[in-house]
Amino acid sequence: MRWPVAALATIVIAGTLANAGLGTLLRGPSVFADELIYMDATRSVAEGHRPMERDRTYGRGPLYPFVAAPVIALAPSELDAYRALRVFNALLFALAAVPAFLLARRLLDRSWSVAVAALTVAVPSAVYTGMVLTESAAYLTGTLALFALVAALERPTARRQLAALGAVGLATLARPQLVALVVALPVGLVFRWIASPQQGRSRAELFRTLRPTGAALAAVALLAAAAFGSGRVSLRDYEDVFTSYDVVEVVRWSWYTVGNLALYLALVPAVVAPAALLALWRRGRAGLVPAVSFVGIFVPVNVVTILLVAAFSSASFGGERLHDRYLFYVIPLWLVLVAWWLHARIRPPMLMIAVGGVLTALVVGTLPERLLARDTNLQFDAVATAMWSRIRELDPSRPNVLRLVLVASALCAAGLAVLPIGRRVSIVAVLLAVFATNAVLVWQSRAHDADLHVFADDRAGTWSWVDAAVPADATVTDVFVESSRCTSVNTGAFRWTEFFNARIAPVIRLGVPVGITTDGRSARLGADGIVRTLAGAPVRARYAVTPPGLALQGRSIARGTLSNLRLWALDGRIRVLNARSNVEAVGVACPAQA
Repeated sequence: MRWPVAALATIVIAGTLANAGLGTLLRGPSVFADELIYMDATRSVAEGHRPMERDRTYGRGPLYPFVAAPVIALAPSELDAYRALRVFNALLFALAAVPAFLLARRLLDRSWSVAVAALTVAVPSAVYTGMVLTESAAYLTGTLALFALVAALERPTARRQLAALGAVGLATLARPQLVALVVALPVGLVFRWIASPQQGRSRAELFRTLRPTGAALAAVALLAAAAFGSGRVSLRDYEDVFTSYDVVEVVRWSWYTVGNLALYLALVPAVVAPAALLALWRRGRAGLVPAVSFVGIFVPVNVVTILLVAAFSSASFGGERLHDRYLFYVIPLWLVLVAWWLHARIRPPMLMIAVGGVLTALVVGTLPERLLARDTNLQFDAVATAMWSRIRELDPSRPNVLRLVLVASALCAAGLAVLPIGRRVSIVAVLLAVFATNAVLVWQSRAHDADLHVFADDRAGTWSWVDAAVPADATVTDVFVESSRCTSVNTGAFRWTEFFNARIAPVIRLGVPVGITTDGRSARLGADGIVRTLAGAPVRARYAVTPPGLALQGRSIARGTLSNLRLWALDGRIRVLNARSNVEAVGVACPAQA
């Protein structure tokens, strides 16, 4: 066995074990809406149905529910399935080392390619493996797509172009945002044509090269139009991104996103990028095809990804926060770039290093400090800000100190870039240190948010107490009472009960809406005690879960969670006995001391 194969196997195994072990720090789901959606969709496929989100059609990337469904199908309980899914996620994430190695081998020797593979798995975004999310599958397929795109530019045969488009299609099935990678192939082919020697290029040759990509994209566009036109395919969960942003805001957030990317990469790769890309371009012009092929993918992939993430951040659903959760798929390209710069042992022009240092100082120095606050939700979406938010807290009375530290750090990164060639390897140590620091901080914050004691013991039957009390084909309605007074019950008992019980499908919301994430349907409680939809129709149900203080007409058949949620068997409708309005429902369901 050649040593790179053994090294890659070691990286995959170590990465899987490390992230699976860290995942055990999370007692349960902490990103409730997203984790529930993917758990429900995967569970639905495991039961032999199409992906469903409770009682609604699933509207996100379909790859994860299908590849993860066997994990749930083989698990003896919902609790075991949840824990097995996190190990499965850790494996998928670690497998990204393989395409990262192949990507690096286009420019680097085996030793540096193994280093890139290891760094690819060591990124702090590995925290997403501890949750039931699609990031692990998307990272693997996205990195595979990057490799296929670069390979297609090196030798733009019809077969390689179609393989690259297929890899992008696979990544898109994992996470629809990765469809943006498709732009890189035609742009990269034009880029490669421009970089080729003048006497060896013609427009006719360019059109012949682009023909397979153009034909494939046209066919896919027609199929997509037919699929969406049929109404059977929907991306409704992403409609907000398509409809609620403007150009000025996208430009502003693109600048912030570049700053976030620089922080993620410990600043040094951002500083050396202009010099490294210029050196690769010159080598490509001199006839080194892998060099120009890499630049031809690196530039459009980063540009389109930054614009897409900026559009999301600027949209109403973006929450006015940084989102390297949607950005880190480009990190393998950056790792290859900085590794090549170190491996090539070039002496870059001081002017280019100065340009990189000044630009990096500008983008990080102009980041609004509110984006670098210590907040677990902010750090979940932007893991690169975790370390800097802690630095900001060292002197909170002087907020501009953080800005000075950021600028000074960028200048120090420029200093590292001009170290003697033999000492530049210290850049890898800096990168690893920043990765490790941010990883520790974000894992700690997620473990803290998931440290809820919802169930009396660790038995699977206790966690899936609703499923244990109803027939296998039953559907249970969750009667969720919204109010700030109900927060302690809702954030733990209701959410975790819904997550670990497959029989719960529809969720009905009563009460006074607050900022609690739940996708249920609003309903109203009439003077006769009957729960009706907003259109006035009675809500039909054979079983329902309620807070302990809400009494229904029917028979209480089970209690679960430390909050004593109640499961009721009903006569076909939900009728409340001790409240006659939504406001009264809050009063009985959530006493003031709760």
